[in-house]
Amino acid sequence: MLTATTIRVVRAYLNLSQGELANRMGVSISLVSAVEKGTKRITPEFAKRFKRAVGITDAVLMDIGFVKSIINE
Repeated sequence: MLTATTIRVVRAYLNLSQGELANRMGVSISLVSAVEKGTKRITPEFAKRFKRAVGITDAVLMDIGFVKSIINE
């Protein structure tokens, strides 16, 4: 599952600014910012664009979610 935290972590890991990520995704910077802040929900289209832009698969997202769940225990 794609969450705002996952987006921020992946973006930081790839050393991308919100603007660079938005450009790769073909969306506005304000949309990336709003999604990261949680003021806009993550739509299926946003998730698809994000995964394509950063080269991440659903399997990797599941692994990230699993690691987050262990850390939060």
